[in-house]
Amino acid sequence: MIWETAGESAAGKTQLALQLSLFVQLPPSFGGLSGAACYITVASRLQTTRLEQMLDAHPMLSPSTCSLSNIQTIQTPTIEKLIYVLSTFLPQHISTRLSDSTSRPLKLVVIDALAELFHDIAKTTTRTLVERSRKISEISILLHQLASRYRIAIWVLNEVTDVLTRDQPPDNTVMSYRDQAMWFGCANSIPGEDRKEASLGLVWANQVNARIFLSRTGRRRYLGDGGNDEPTLIRRLSIVFSSVSFPASCDYIVTTQGVCAIAGSTTLPTATHETPVNVADAVSSLHKADDGNRNQCDQLPPLDIGCVEDSRVAETRAPTPESDAEDEWESFWALNTLPEDTYSQIALGGSSLPPAA
Repeated sequence: MIWETAGESAAGKTQLALQLSLFVQLPPSFGGLSGAACYITVASRLQTTRLEQMLDAHPMLSPSTCSLSNIQTIQTPTIEKLIYVLSTFLPQHISTRLSDSTSRPLKLVVIDALAELFHDIAKTTTRTLVERSRKISEISILLHQLASRYRIAIWVLNEVTDVLTRDQPPDNTVMSYRDQAMWFGCANSIPGEDRKEASLGLVWANQVNARIFLSRTGRRRYLGDGGNDEPTLIRRLSIVFSSVSFPASCDYIVTTQGVCAIAGSTTLPTATHETPVNVADAVSSLHKADDGNRNQCDQLPPLDIGCVEDSRVAETRAPTPESDAEDEWESFWALNTLPEDTYSQIALGGSSLPPAA
């Protein structure tokens, strides 16, 4: 299956991916797969120094079970190169490892980060939308083929964009894309977490089996025994949706050992079986709620009280760099519609595209 980790800068996405590249080498008795990892980067290089730091600091990792030699790294700065790696190089690499009794089988593929490949695409038009959707679909098909054919885990890092709030139109019978995206594009376990949503839109979201959201909370907590210790930044992990798990959330910190969950911070759904509700009614009720008067301390773990930064401070942070100043998607679709034969062209693999708007 395809796992996605979405989050803003400094939320810990790369830290978690690096940690998984080491933990996949552990034997099954310790929660690993006794396998190797392939770490694909787009605009950066593999952080080997950080891997060595984790390897030395974490008590479960040792040179006898984990090694940097079991992490293959490839740089794919373009979409075409990534497609080549997924379609040609990786199948050959996996087969070579399987035929070599001295090598560990490949069990994990990491892409850091997929959205960076689409930064250079021009302003949103019908042509660029169709072309981007086609590329995302092609990459997704290759990832699913690798996962099912070779029984490996695919871990994709994704960026986030700012969610722009708008006045609800008088007619609430039709759900806009923004109202739909709140159910699959962002988390909502703590105040302010829903101000960011995963990028690449609905086309990519439909290809992901599990979406994990990492957030900066603005909270700090004293975790050390010494009185002179500095408070540690608290971050939030939320399962937005998953084919193998219920939605859940927990607090975590990033240490020299890697990403560590905070005991007692896990929150689970209040009920696993609920009466189905009308989604449009639920969205309408959310718009009527007065979020501004919510007591935010009610949603904080007890140990955070007294050492918490007002989460309203997060509102003053600068927008995420990769997000646009305005929401191009809503404004584009309000003025444009795709031709009726667009999706048939994509399904048939046609090369002709409608003219640019």
